[in-house]
Amino acid sequence: MPRTANRAESPSTPRAEVRGGEGPHWRRTLYGLWLAMFFVFLEFTFGMTFVPVFLQKDIGLGFEQAQRWSGLFIALPSLAMFVATPLWGAYSDRIGRKPVVIISVIFTSLLRAGWYWAHSPWALLGLGIAAGVLGAGVIVGQAIVASTAPRNRMGEAMGTLQTSMTVGFLIGPVAGQACAHAIGPRPTFLLQALFAVIGAALVWLVVEERFAPPKRVARFSFASAVTRDLRPLVGNRQLQALWVTSFVVFLGFSSMWAIMTYFVQHIGIPLDHADTYAAYVMLVTGCVMTVMAPLWGRIGDRVGHKRVLVGTTATCGLAILPHSLVQTYAQFFAVRTLATAPGAGIHPSTSALVARTIPRSRYGGAYGVLASARSLAASVGPLFGGGMGGFGLIRWVFVWTGMLTIFASAWAAAAVKEPPAESEEGRGALGGDAPSS
Repeated sequence: MPRTANRAESPSTPRAEVRGGEGPHWRRTLYGLWLAMFFVFLEFTFGMTFVPVFLQKDIGLGFEQAQRWSGLFIALPSLAMFVATPLWGAYSDRIGRKPVVIISVIFTSLLRAGWYWAHSPWALLGLGIAAGVLGAGVIVGQAIVASTAPRNRMGEAMGTLQTSMTVGFLIGPVAGQACAHAIGPRPTFLLQALFAVIGAALVWLVVEERFAPPKRVARFSFASAVTRDLRPLVGNRQLQALWVTSFVVFLGFSSMWAIMTYFVQHIGIPLDHADTYAAYVMLVTGCVMTVMAPLWGRIGDRVGHKRVLVGTTATCGLAILPHSLVQTYAQFFAVRTLATAPGAGIHPSTSALVARTIPRSRYGGAYGVLASARSLAASVGPLFGGGMGGFGLIRWVFVWTGMLTIFASAWAAAAVKEPPAESEEGRGALGGDAPSS
């Protein structure tokens, strides 16, 4: 029997949010969503390394033509997801987050399975864009955790959920290319779809959400929903500076996504093994980032997060430039690892500067701002990377990325401020008014 509503509750407030984690099964919900998100992100990254080979061997595209299509395959679904995510969020406020996550994951599964029968790049692109629109609802799973976890365990819960994405991104490219070699790329697409089905089943069976539809529903506005995460930028120069830094850095990083396997092929690895060698690079650099990120966070606590942000960004940019000169796989592997070590400090230092700049009550909007910068960059960067590679300028992608990262360092040095003290009263004092929600 559901507990009767407290008299202080607003009739328009979903009960799951009012309860605030008082439910006894919040850990089961957290771990169930962790597994579900793991399978979803595993599915998302499964084809990152073998799809470039699939485009050349199975679809019949040339080396440079395949690079242009790869940029579109990454950029346009990311843009579709960027636009659709707030729409799914608004819809989930009306029917509940759990059914939205399940519906979204099932659609993702069906659309991914459709790749098995696709025989043209246009069909693959259309299915990918549809998956970006219909699969964007999986993001509202974070709201389920936020509404069920105890307030004093919120950081632990959200941090734990975040690791599902990290682990999925580490394992996905390696497991994907291994399966593609073992059973072929088209059956591997069906296996990807199965992962999404497993994620949906876990949400249905394990995740608990007590949701009461609101009696009064606010009028929906498409424009306000899409721009929601950008509103905290108004009147806060510090947040604006950090948004630009994050966008520029991620614009460069995402430009490399579309050409990674192609560059491994470009420096002499045979087509049949290019995806395997690219997956090794992604796995090792992902592990380096996982280890180094908390270390840079601790260093920032001692010497200042702005100093870490400026230093790691500049060092990472300088380390990316030599990528354009490598001639062997061993050289490429070494410089990617060396560039990743300082690059791991960019995200934690940016997040820490946000946390030390604004009141805790504004964290949601502020971190939504940073997420919007990365999402928007992921929708544009692959177009640059795939476009340059598609016109025979594959080495220039690294020059472009390195210069963007160095520019971000100079921008951060000039525009980002180090908060003088980490106090609740001092937060929000930099750059004008505190960000509006």
